[in-house]
Amino acid sequence: MQPRLVWTVLACAAAAHAARLLAVLPTNTKSHYAMYGRLIEALAGRQHHLTVISHFPMKNAPPNVHEINLAGTIPEITNNLTQQQHSLTPNFIRNLEQIMTECVHACETVSQMPAVKYLVNSVAKFDLIIVEVFGSECFLPLGRRFKAPVVGFLSSVPLPWVNEQLGNPDTPSYIPSYMMGYGQRMTLWERITNTLAVISAKIIYKYKSQHPSQVIAERLFGPGPKLESLAHEYSLVLSNSHFSINDVRPLVPTLVEVGGLHLDDTQTLSKDMKKLLDDSSDGVIYWSFGSMSRIETIPNDKLAEIFEVISQFPQSVFIKMDRANLARNLTVPDNVYTMKWIPQYATLCHPNVKLFISHGGLLGTQEAVACGVPMLMVPLYADQALNSRSMADKGVAQIIALNSPRDSWKLALEELLVNEKYKENALKLRDIFLDRPMRPLDTGVYWIEYVLRHKGAGHLRSPALDLSLSQYLLLDVVATSIVTSLMTVFILYKLFRYLCTRCIKWWPNERLVFEKRLFRKYIVFFLCLLWKYKLKAN
Repeated sequence: MQPRLVWTVLACAAAAHAARLLAVLPTNTKSHYAMYGRLIEALAGRQHHLTVISHFPMKNAPPNVHEINLAGTIPEITNNLTQQQHSLTPNFIRNLEQIMTECVHACETVSQMPAVKYLVNSVAKFDLIIVEVFGSECFLPLGRRFKAPVVGFLSSVPLPWVNEQLGNPDTPSYIPSYMMGYGQRMTLWERITNTLAVISAKIIYKYKSQHPSQVIAERLFGPGPKLESLAHEYSLVLSNSHFSINDVRPLVPTLVEVGGLHLDDTQTLSKDMKKLLDDSSDGVIYWSFGSMSRIETIPNDKLAEIFEVISQFPQSVFIKMDRANLARNLTVPDNVYTMKWIPQYATLCHPNVKLFISHGGLLGTQEAVACGVPMLMVPLYADQALNSRSMADKGVAQIIALNSPRDSWKLALEELLVNEKYKENALKLRDIFLDRPMRPLDTGVYWIEYVLRHKGAGHLRSPALDLSLSQYLLLDVVATSIVTSLMTVFILYKLFRYLCTRCIKWWPNERLVFEKRLFRKYIVFFLCLLWKYKLKAN
């Protein structure tokens, strides 16, 4: 193990020459940029020259980073938990359509900014383009525009349409769809539903994202190739997933898992926060629904029920929420500490934290796994049900609905805090998740520089992308086999019939001769018997 580890680290240290990179990250989501920002900082630290288009500018940008600031152009995406949606449309379809709409709107807004238009029409040169892979591809033509390879950055597990774009196997028989809360061992009905969900997701993406994004791209770049054909030219896609906590799936070389890339070991606790954690001798329950879902917007009656339940436990409860937004008649228990912002990773890794109440977001899930903390997961949106099911299947979490009754909340909390198997499983999963030849951030940097060193690394591209659907599914092979088999059976049938016809023509004459001979033998035999019998009688 030691020589391999040393070799891998040295390989990562062998940086490509300083290159000019363009990163376009139009989505206004803090959780996503927590991951993207880490990669941008690491590439800047490798002395690459970066032009970054994003909503979250660096606090102290180094000289080799030029930023086009999008802050304020799009409202921050947040979920109000008091909003109840009632529709006959399945949740996964409604969620997908909402994601597509938000991402296309972000592309529309960013593409109209003067600074972005100026950049597109400039004579600038770039060695590599980094784009966000999620709900819209309107900036994919940047690769053709600047004649540079394109690297995609995906903040989730591989999506159905991304698998298709990269030629990556997409097997709904055991790989659950992004929006479905299934495990890898599905029943017949779940496999049917999962297959329909995968097909539906690809269709929705085509009509709700690719078509409107094509219009935006042609307005910005002029007429050009279809986005779906440009998506086949990705040199690399970095996926925020890992087989230890997500689904076990086959991956083409173009798709590299870097789950946990955002984990920041340098994150520290303030003195007051550290003192609170250290002094919590009975342990701490940490509750956060991330940067998008606001706990204070949970309906008052439901939040009052949850507060009543957690007040019965001896542990201190740290909640990421704005207390000023709570209703005045809502009583906050004495063991609850509310804060607008909490350094999540540093908090979860404190030894006194016993439990994490989470909405099942992928980044928070990875942080809890890296710290070996059991979870009570309350999935609300998008891939959260999928992440929650994966953690429950691995024995480190319980799943509960937000509107579950008071007793269900109490039983779930008691089970997680009392039953030691959850902590044991969490520590085992932590060891598996962190056991890698390189840190996720180093892996991401290595593969980006690999693409730079090998001028786009076209050899990573899957040959499946050059096959038609019938060729990929071997329908032509099946059809050829069926036709060959039918022709063989037909020829044998004709040959057999021909031979039988010849035999029938020959058979009557032969049979007549045979019967005559047999008759003669019987007559001779009978006469002999009579003769003998007559002699005996005499």
